[in-house]
Amino acid sequence: MVIILFLLIGYLAGSIPTAYLIVRWKTGLDIRQQGSRKVGAYNAFDVTQSKKTGILVGILDGAKGFAVAFAAGQIIEGSFWIQSTALCGTILGHNYPIWLRFHGGKGLAAAAGGLFAVGVSYTIVWCITWFISFKIVKDILNANLIAVILTPVIMFIIPSSWIDLFMICEISATEYRYLSSIISGILLLSHWDTMKVLFIRWT
Repeated sequence: MVIILFLLIGYLAGSIPTAYLIVRWKTGLDIRQQGSRKVGAYNAFDVTQSKKTGILVGILDGAKGFAVAFAAGQIIEGSFWIQSTALCGTILGHNYPIWLRFHGGKGLAAAAGGLFAVGVSYTIVWCITWFISFKIVKDILNANLIAVILTPVIMFIIPSSWIDLFMICEISATEYRYLSSIISGILLLSHWDTMKVLFIRWT
C-alpha cells in the first residue's frame, strides 16, 4: 500500500508539464504540436530557439525528480525501494502526464535529477556513453537512445566499488544496478518513436 501511495505521489508530481506551461507562456504555442512534439527541455529549446528556456525546463524537470526522491527518502528513512518507486513514478508522470492526455517527454532530466538523491553512477555512465555515441552518430536523439540501452549493461560490468563511490543512499551496488535497469526500461519506452525511425531506416 505504501509503495502504491508513493508511486502515485511521484506520478502526480512528474505530471506537472513544465515544458508545456513555459512554452505556452512565452510563445502561446502548444509544444505538443511543435518540433518533435515531446514535452521536454530539448523540444522547448527547439521550439523557442532559446537556450535559457531549454535550460530552465531541464532544471525544473530535474527538480521534480530530485524533490520526490529526496522527500521519499526523508519520510521513510532507509527504504531504498520506496524512494526508487517514487522516482520511477515521477519519470512515468513526466512521460505520460494525466493533465496532457498522457502526452509527455522522454524523462531524461527527471531521472537525472532524482538520481542525485539516490546515487549518480547511472548519470555519469549515461553522460559518458552519450558523449561517445554522439561523436559517432552525430545525432542527439540517437545518442540518447544508445546511452539508455548501453548504460544498464555497463552498470553490470563496472566494479561495485566504482558504483559505491558515487552512492548517496546506503544501498548495495546490486540494488542500484537493478534500479538502473528499471529506469532504462522506462526511458526506453519513451524513445519508442526514435526506435521506429531507426528500424525503418535500417530495413
